[in-house]
Amino acid sequence: MQHLHNGASDGRGRGTSCRRKICVLNGAEKLSSRYFSGYRKSPDPLQQFMPDADQLEFDGVVQVAIDPEKVTEADFALPVHQCMFRFWQKNRTGGDLPPTTAVNPLAFPEAVGHIHVVQPNADYSDFRYRLYATVVSEIGGIDMTGRWFSESPVVSWKFYRRQLAATAKLRTPIYSENNADYQTSVLIKWCRLLLPMADANGTVDRILVANVPVDRRNEA
Repeated sequence: MQHLHNGASDGRGRGTSCRRKICVLNGAEKLSSRYFSGYRKSPDPLQQFMPDADQLEFDGVVQVAIDPEKVTEADFALPVHQCMFRFWQKNRTGGDLPPTTAVNPLAFPEAVGHIHVVQPNADYSDFRYRLYATVVSEIGGIDMTGRWFSESPVVSWKFYRRQLAATAKLRTPIYSENNADYQTSVLIKWCRLLLPMADANGTVDRILVANVPVDRRNEA
């Protein structure tokens, strides 16, 4: 299968004690993910926007609100996520969100094929794809460019909409991963980094979603 990443480990070898999907390290919660090893605040502010784990639409769900003051690009294992988090941090103004005007494919050429550019409506109840990632399109056999999430033929679009609304309202990045819908693939895990951007008035008017498919067979 094309475009699948093998994944990586940071190799830091730090001791943890793990339960379910969260590992505890020196009193701070760490996710049990091969692709993100950063700090997680407890309780995670993302929880107020998302249902309980047993109500989620996918298997293998991991999701966390990113604290940009405590997470670095080294906490991400996938190069696309490292690149995009570096871009996002570099363009932050006064500790707030980066301006949408900073979005330029030349600033992150190695990630371009993995990037959705998403525009929210006024109350964050729906989102329109300004650009649909070509890598995702090739795997899923669909191009949603110019269309709203509510128009999606994917039955689980509400899962993604909740995450996008959360990153806009929290005004902070979100890392998320889940196994692909079985109608798409039994081999893929989607690993996403959501990055909110703001207009001149400080309103979130774009969200960059760096979406990387990884091969689940390498996790065995």
